[in-house]
Order: sequence, then structure tokens, then C-alpha cells
Amino acid sequence: MALVELMEASTSSTVTGLATELTLARQLLVDTQTSLGVRAGCQLWERFFALSGGGEKEFPSYKRSLIAQGRAFCATTAPQCRIKIAALAVDFLRDDCTVLTHNYSRTVIQTILRAHKQHKRVKVYVTEARPSCLGMRTHEILTDAGIPCTVVLDSAVAYVMDRVDMVLVGTEAVVESGGLVSSTGTYQVALIAKAMQKPFYALAESYKFLRHYPLSQTDLPIPRLASSSVELPLSFPLAVPHPPPIPTSKPASAPVRGEDQDSPEIANTVNKIRLGRLEVTKAMEKLNPLVDVTTPDLIDFIITDLGAPLSPTSVSQYLVAQFSS
Repeated sequence: MALVELMEASTSSTVTGLATELTLARQLLVDTQTSLGVRAGCQLWERFFALSGGGEKEFPSYKRSLIAQGRAFCATTAPQCRIKIAALAVDFLRDDCTVLTHNYSRTVIQTILRAHKQHKRVKVYVTEARPSCLGMRTHEILTDAGIPCTVVLDSAVAYVMDRVDMVLVGTEAVVESGGLVSSTGTYQVALIAKAMQKPFYALAESYKFLRHYPLSQTDLPIPRLASSSVELPLSFPLAVPHPPPIPTSKPASAPVRGEDQDSPEIANTVNKIRLGRLEVTKAMEKLNPLVDVTTPDLIDFIITDLGAPLSPTSVSQYLVAQFSS
């Protein structure tokens, strides 16, 4: 939508001038936004602009056409994608099934609500999804609709996995490997599902297909925020204070400490725990990643608005073909 609004405000009188402005704006967006969905959307818009031509039209009418199509996509096409996906995915939800979902996904929620309207008895486990805790939002929406829903601690996913019939998740982006980039924790949910032989289905709008092939969890084109001094998530501090050296021998007058007696530092920590639960600090949260990569071998199907459910390999082939044509 930002690129559409830029076109509306642009004073360029040529296709070349408009293309230059859009390229600069796109680069600014991908350099400042941590969401890979933004990058995928920019790639899609850039491809649409390149294929739209414009040489045979007068520039004003060409510009109006681009703006109209861009606004129509944001207002109609994107919501319609979620409706199409829900219509396809609901067939995977049989009556009296139990679903595990992670975090918050509009497409997943829409699918479950659709199954509920079809009078299918669906029960849902949803992870709390710390630190955002957006799983609580999912829980609120589903319980308000009368769907049995229970919040699961992120650390209790393996505990409940044998009770579920399937895992259903949304995604931020689908990459060229056929894998998913989703909120942190999706990868470990998929690993547990695979280990316990539970089907893992991902719902993804086709405009979230991203031309990128990640080789590892850290190989993602996510800009590092200026406020962050950490190069990689979960890095260790550059300088860690060392404890004082242990003396080789104790003075004769020094009291002998029993093996089960805590040091003053440990005793202070224990006292703090007794007074109240220790909480994760904001600084600790910032060290953690916002997304992770779920590898294609853990995914059974990716359900998109393109038609029949696709295997990760098929999605990969489609994505490569789209950008190479």
C-alpha cells in the first residue's frame, strides 16, 4: 500500500522517473522493515510494474491504471486469498478433530471458524507464543466464537502433541527451498510434529512467496535495527567479566565451607527467587529472533490460494518459474 500511495503523490511525468522513485522506496522499505512479508510484497510489486509495460499508453492513464490495480489488490485480492485458502484448508479438518496452532494467523483462524460454521466439532490448542503472546489473541477470538481452545506453554508443545490430529500454522513468507519463514517457535513445533508423526500443514497466501534461499536459521535478509547492537540473535556478550581467581590454598584461620553450602552470590539469587519469580528482561527479549525457518522436509502440504494443496517441492518449482519467466 505504501508504494501505491507513493505513486499517487509522485510528480514524475515519465515511466522512467516513476520507476526510479519506486525502486528507491522499495529499497527503503526492505532496509527498514523487519517483516519478510514486506520484502515479498515489494518483489511482487516490482515484477508487476516491470510486466505492465506502459509504452503503448499515455503516462497519466498508465499511472491511474497502476494505482487502481494496486488499490484493488490491497482491498480485494489479499482478503480473497485468505478466503480461498480457508475454503481449501477446511476439508483437512474432519469432525471431532484436535488442531494445534502456533501464535496468531488470520488465515488459520478463518479456516477454523469456517469449520465451526460447518458444524464440525473442532478443538484447538494454541501456543502462548512468547514474547509477543499473540497466542492469547487467537485464544480470545476462538473462545468468543464458541470453539474449545486451550493455551499451551511454548515449552509444553511436546507434552500435548500426542493429543492432536494435525498442526496448522500461518507463515510470514515462503522461500525458494519450499520452506517457511514464520514466527519463532514454528520450527520446533514442526520438529516435534515430525517426530510424533503428526501432519504439519502451512497456510500461505501466494503474495508471500519470497525469492530467497536460506541456508541456515541466520541466513535471512532481515535488516538489523539501528537500536540493536547485536549482530546475530542470541549472540553472547563480547566481554564477560571473569570471576576472581581461586586461591591455591586457604589460610589456616579461614572457615571451611561445606560442600552443600551456597556461595554469597548464589544465596542472593536464591533469596530473590524466594521473594518472587524472576522475569525475562526486555534486553533478553531483544537478543531473541522474531522468526525462524521451517525446513521443507518437515512440511506435509502448503495450502495456498493457487488451487490444490502443494508439496514444498511444487511450491519451490512454482516460485522459481515465476521469477525466471
